[in-house]
Amino acid sequence: MKQIQLFLNDKPVDLSDDSPIALTFQINNLGDVQNQQGNTSNQFKIPLTQNNRAILGYADDISYQNPALPVQVPYTQLSAKVIQNGIEILPNAIAEINEIDDDTASITILSGNVDFFDALGGQIADMGDSTSQWSNYGSNLVWKQFDHTWDLANVANSQQHTEKDGWIYPVVDYGLIDLYDFTQPIDARNQRPGFFIKKAIDLLVQSTGYTATGSLLADPLYPLLIAQFSNGSFEHGIDTQNVTNQIAALELGQDLNVSHPTAENPPNGKGNIGWSIINSNWDSQFAIGHGFTASARETVLITVTIPHMYFEGQVAGSASSVDIIIWLITPGEPDIALTQFSFDFSNGYTREGTTKGSGLRGYTNIDHSIISCTTELAIGQNIFIGYEFQGATPASFTLSSGATWTVAAQNETVQFGQMVQCERILPDISQKDFLKDTLQRFGIICQTDVYSKTITFASIKDIVNNIPIANDWTAKCINQGKQVNYQLGSYAQVNSMEYQTDPNILPLKLGWDQLIINDQTLSAVPNDLIVSKFGPSLNRPYYGGTITQIKTIDPTSDTNNFTIGVQPRLLVDQKLDLIALKKSVTFIDGGGSPIVINDVISTPYFYKPDGTYNLCWCDMPGTGTVPLPGLKTKYYSDFQKILQNTKILIRYFLLTPRDIASLNLLIPIYLQQHNAYFYINKIDSWIKGQPTKVELVRLG
Repeated sequence: MKQIQLFLNDKPVDLSDDSPIALTFQINNLGDVQNQQGNTSNQFKIPLTQNNRAILGYADDISYQNPALPVQVPYTQLSAKVIQNGIEILPNAIAEINEIDDDTASITILSGNVDFFDALGGQIADMGDSTSQWSNYGSNLVWKQFDHTWDLANVANSQQHTEKDGWIYPVVDYGLIDLYDFTQPIDARNQRPGFFIKKAIDLLVQSTGYTATGSLLADPLYPLLIAQFSNGSFEHGIDTQNVTNQIAALELGQDLNVSHPTAENPPNGKGNIGWSIINSNWDSQFAIGHGFTASARETVLITVTIPHMYFEGQVAGSASSVDIIIWLITPGEPDIALTQFSFDFSNGYTREGTTKGSGLRGYTNIDHSIISCTTELAIGQNIFIGYEFQGATPASFTLSSGATWTVAAQNETVQFGQMVQCERILPDISQKDFLKDTLQRFGIICQTDVYSKTITFASIKDIVNNIPIANDWTAKCINQGKQVNYQLGSYAQVNSMEYQTDPNILPLKLGWDQLIINDQTLSAVPNDLIVSKFGPSLNRPYYGGTITQIKTIDPTSDTNNFTIGVQPRLLVDQKLDLIALKKSVTFIDGGGSPIVINDVISTPYFYKPDGTYNLCWCDMPGTGTVPLPGLKTKYYSDFQKILQNTKILIRYFLLTPRDIASLNLLIPIYLQQHNAYFYINKIDSWIKGQPTKVELVRLG
């Protein structure tokens, strides 16, 4: 039996002696903190034996296709396992077919962080799409449990929500909270939700089948971070948008003939069209004789299609016509004509009446008419399709059978009173970018454990703190020369740590900082070290000091729409004790009874001098003489020390399969030869029994 074994899709693979499997192990290259690394193999070849051909789905046969498989093997990732001397050194890996030649197939194996990050690929919004692979095609809609109604009660009562609740409607001024009179009520229709970053990342990790652990979870700032809604439009999740739009579809089963009597005895000349065929009727919102009654707050497109209309009437001082009208009826209020279309004689004909004294009469035939409008309906409002004669009488019309009336939901934009899908609170970025943005903020390095399916979020400080339990690799180091470098990656003397900029936030580089490396041999051209996907936020006066201001509503416009584009926003949740202030805050929605909160409201911030935390990369003024430390000071001080006096050591080691199987790259190694501790930056192309090149970064 061969010492090394490879299994693909749990089937043993025939290996070739002249194309060994070489494995590279890495979690994070300190020379490139913008990207997480993972374990990979070399591109090795396996012979195209009958066993291997079957495992690879006969990828060498251009014409072969297995009808039982929706996706053929060459286009999928195969589960992989590598065993060396009976020890599983890669127990839960994935393999990809790179190419096929005459008698071999080239394979690459990916594991560790690669496996985890490869499971994160789509946009965050894709996780609410039951047809997307990122929700396991609908079986893993991890965000759905947080769906909720955007209404007065939830806006007011969510003030004490924490990351365990997921969502919150903190008090944020989007442009319509009074700047001077804080006693003015807050309109819930002008507030938007935020979602706690920690819960969002928990959901991302959960979707991959992993569980998170590590020091990040114990950081007191981490559960307070909120991704606050700042998108240009408040959109529904993809599943909601993809719901069949047609709420009601009605049809005229036979010709409708309506006559308006003579002028000597005129009625009001109005009526409603009766629809006799119901083709669809979601939630039974249509009833014959009662029209369409909204069962939920929704924006709908109302369309009346008339294949043929015949109109005839008396031509007098004013031309006759009949209007087909879409009526909005609100109980207790006057009826409103949303839109209408007039059928008259403008494209018709006239003739003398057949009755003595009946005068000149007109008639017209009109084909293919469409009447439509979009409106927002409240619960209980009615829609009727009516007719009304105008001008001289007598008159009549015939509406041909086959006319239709449809009511279709416009599911893209969330209306007040509708359900919110929380994945649409976050900015429209990829899952990877969202996770990476948070990890960079806290200076986090990832390491996955494929045995326990856990991912550890640790920092450089954690690795330094692990020096007391460092592994002694002194005896494993062999004397095959050494190489020492004094530069790490592509850093420059000045390395920027940035946020996105909004033109209405001054200074434009608010919250930015620079990581300075005192090394004259590095490039003098500034380098972008970190560029966050989020932007900073300013404050404005309010109870307790300030609240966040995100100006997306133009107070000079006629609407409360979010018309001012801004960057995604990140805030620190802060609970304001109204009892201590002897204040209260009233929430309204323009209709129902106000809700008064007199205990706690959420007033998050990006930075303020009296805040507990500071999301700026740089230190900022505090309330006393001591600055409020920024993210660089809190999370990058150990990393900066490494860069200020960089020493990279490359040496060769003889590592056993057990060394590889038990490898923990978060634990430093000690080398007596150098009397120093090192971070393992990379184990390059390990093959059992052969010297392996290892790249080490000195700590301390």
